[in-house]
Amino acid sequence: EMLRADLCIVGAGISGVACAVTAARLGRQVILIDSAPWVGGQAVGVPIGTIAGLYSAAPPEGSVILSPLFAEEILAQLQERAAAWQMYSRRARTVIVVYDEGELERILEHLLQDAGVTTILGATAFHASREGDRLTAVSLATRFGTLRVEAPYFVDASGDAALTWLAGAACRVAQCPIYGTQIAVLEGVRLSPNDDITAIARRAEDLLRTQAARYGLTRRDSRVFLLPQRQLAVLNATHHPTPLDPVAFWRSVWPARQEAEHAARLLQSEYPEVFGEARLRRLGHPGIRQTRTIVGRYSLTAEDIRHGKRFPDAIARVAWPIELHDTATDYRWEPFSDGHSYTIPFRALQSAELDNVLAIGRCIDADPIALSSARVMGPCIAMGVAAAHAVHLVLQSQASLDRLDMRKLQERLRRNLFDRPQDEQEPSQNVPLKLES
Repeated sequence: EMLRADLCIVGAGISGVACAVTAARLGRQVILIDSAPWVGGQAVGVPIGTIAGLYSAAPPEGSVILSPLFAEEILAQLQERAAAWQMYSRRARTVIVVYDEGELERILEHLLQDAGVTTILGATAFHASREGDRLTAVSLATRFGTLRVEAPYFVDASGDAALTWLAGAACRVAQCPIYGTQIAVLEGVRLSPNDDITAIARRAEDLLRTQAARYGLTRRDSRVFLLPQRQLAVLNATHHPTPLDPVAFWRSVWPARQEAEHAARLLQSEYPEVFGEARLRRLGHPGIRQTRTIVGRYSLTAEDIRHGKRFPDAIARVAWPIELHDTATDYRWEPFSDGHSYTIPFRALQSAELDNVLAIGRCIDADPIALSSARVMGPCIAMGVAAAHAVHLVLQSQASLDRLDMRKLQERLRRNLFDRPQDEQEPSQNVPLKLES
């Protein structure tokens, strides 16, 4: 069977959904594909448990959303369902949002349906057709047979640069080990919104650190996120390798799943007044942080993000700390000072070899340290929105991505590039973008 669209997106994680809904609302025919049988990617399937990287690095009273486009809509719907809990992380020096993954999945499904996106789940891309420097089609295997999707533009939101790799274009693999996480979700945790949630989480984390060896845990720097409205706890307490070889990957995951169960048992036994009656709700899909990225027109570096680089082709801002999980027992954590942020250049989304393919999310071209900050959900949403507007503009002007009018794109992304009150001003040809080269 043959399908055609203006835009084909491979990967229905948070960045892919943001891209698909935004492009469809702009009037484009969009096909969204994912090998998983659900939308939301790791945000739902792992689940990550927290929306990170959405807010600025600042004290809680001064924190603002850096990427409000599309993200504000998700937050509002989560809050309407009492399925989100905003909290200030002193460690990260910014606000994070703990959420119920089941509610997020339903919200994303409704957004896709309402926008008219053709969504094909349980579909694995196995071949990419290419003519010179353009991708022309992607072939999919499903339990019902094969499909071929043709489009003038493609977005690689696969998380592993799978589409770019299938097309034979250049990709990068980190030269250092990057560990993933097996998340455990507990329900029936004895919590109320009036409790000191920060103190409870801190005590749980202290127990996971001090009692780790006794319960057979390798990792020593576990994180616990609490959602009091739902009596839920998300345990981020394991590390496992994430090789690109499928057999080796799953061999590394099974011990991590056992350790996640041990972490839940530890809290049930050592912190009974809060976790004594809690039940293990689920072990999600193994979480992956970094594997393979595209080779783009620019590679974002650790120096760029530490120095707060402002690019002339900026499409998103980020203030999330460096969070490099490069050892089995702990990870490198480098928070930024209040007010610090950096931008992601559009060139990091552009494949160096494919003129009609953009990468978003953790597929973009960045070194491991830079990607450890840019890969979280806030920037991923912003990249998805930016890619949708970029494709819409080039289809509208019949230009190419190389000739994209960057000023027009940045005007559309104004709210993601400026703090208030500038983001409330009408775009004007007389108002220069305050971005340093």
